[in-house]
Amino acid sequence: MSSDPEGSVRDSAGSAPLGTVEMVGISKSYPGVLALQDVSLTMRPGTVTALAGENGAGKSTFIKTLAGAEIPDSGSILLNGQPLPSTPGAVIDAGISVIYQELTDVPDMSVLDNLLLGRQPSRFGFVDRRAARKVAQSALEQVGLGGLAFDRSLAALPIAQRQLVEIARCLTRRASVLVFDEPTSSLPENDVRGLLDTIGRLRDSGMTILYVSHHLDELFELSDQIAVLRDGRLVASGPNSQWDEPLLVQTMLAKDLEHAYPWRDRILGEVRLTVKGLTAPGVHDVSVRVAAGEIVGLVGLAGAGRTELLKAAAGLTDRSAGTVTVDNRPVPGNPYGAIAAGVVYAPEDRKGEGLVLGASVMDNLSYGRYSDFSAAGWVNRRKQSAIAADLIKRFHVKTPDVTRPVGGLSGGNQQKVVLARVAAHQPKVVLLDDPTRGVDIGAKAAIHEHVLSLAETGSAVILTSSDTDEVLAMSDRIYVLRSGRIVGEVARVDFDRERALHLAAAG
Repeated sequence: MSSDPEGSVRDSAGSAPLGTVEMVGISKSYPGVLALQDVSLTMRPGTVTALAGENGAGKSTFIKTLAGAEIPDSGSILLNGQPLPSTPGAVIDAGISVIYQELTDVPDMSVLDNLLLGRQPSRFGFVDRRAARKVAQSALEQVGLGGLAFDRSLAALPIAQRQLVEIARCLTRRASVLVFDEPTSSLPENDVRGLLDTIGRLRDSGMTILYVSHHLDELFELSDQIAVLRDGRLVASGPNSQWDEPLLVQTMLAKDLEHAYPWRDRILGEVRLTVKGLTAPGVHDVSVRVAAGEIVGLVGLAGAGRTELLKAAAGLTDRSAGTVTVDNRPVPGNPYGAIAAGVVYAPEDRKGEGLVLGASVMDNLSYGRYSDFSAAGWVNRRKQSAIAADLIKRFHVKTPDVTRPVGGLSGGNQQKVVLARVAAHQPKVVLLDDPTRGVDIGAKAAIHEHVLSLAETGSAVILTSSDTDEVLAMSDRIYVLRSGRIVGEVARVDFDRERALHLAAAG
């Protein structure tokens, strides 16, 4: 193990540099699942440790034990040489804060109130507003938001700034250890750079950083060491210089991943989906066409209208002008009519719009298709279970049984449930809004293969993604959107990433 960085500050007992985390022999199990098994890892001040692994590898449980949200069955966690407290609040007080994938802010409150949420400086029993503003200003300056007005409502800020405010809130708590859980999964591509630069500055200031992400390029750019979890075990760890992408992927999956994207040439059919002059919330006079068997990608910056176009085509928003047809037949402007016409939509926000997290895997696979296993108002539970089990097998959903709440599955397996439901009846048109958002590289490969299979069996597919490279790799053609309008159409043979992004930014 490398020596401590020169000049590291030691705690009052002098036992370890401030911010040193030592996890020794950590194991944690749930009914039927061994989430962590004998995991040992040390993280040091002034360094970034990248934690890699597939969904279901144990990363979430690792973070929960470090945050005090879960107590290990065995092993020990030391912070600055002392045992880690056993409750989340005490862990925060000790110096460890987590920035979760889903923000934990309060949008209706001001920036200042969010920064000092539950921890307002007080004097003689009253809030010390001067001290509060001083602490908040210092924290905002550290994340590059020194000019942000304290009284602004958090809801008025873009997602990238809200995330920086969340980091600043951790700094007001005097955190020495920051844990980032998929921090760029919900960020537009052009905002990722700013966040990575901020994390780099925090590392250079002496903080201990644990960075969890499915974006391998981010892991290589930021990290000083990389650790890999697989099936609850820490199977490898070492300095960044010892890794390259093929080795990391092979270690995560225990197999080689020959092709990142499974695009294959196909014979396309007649035009299946036609959108002509469509105007709806967020899109203006948009026209697109997609043939049977074709995958068409949508490229655009945040707010360009990609999601809005898909929702309008799926009948989820009101159309003020234009038409949508499938096989030359009009598609009604409501979701029920669209589904009847063969149009299905998989939303970007799988947790908020695509799934009922408290319901079972079986129920989530059943929504919208009760006619398959019911008659005269009676549900045939045996048939429903059999259909669900078949979909679970076909789409390789990892779940102990069909009755498991879908909210307990990993992000990749949740997304497979969404995809299995929308693809079950071989729809004519499939609208996929960022289907691999927040899933690991192994789950991405499986989802890509399912998307390609849909096209190969005749579905017309429209695909969006926060990863422009993914859209270009999977698509036969792309449309480029800016400010709700189509500003370019490019065939696969002419794909050029820089040109596409230039069109998206400048038209």
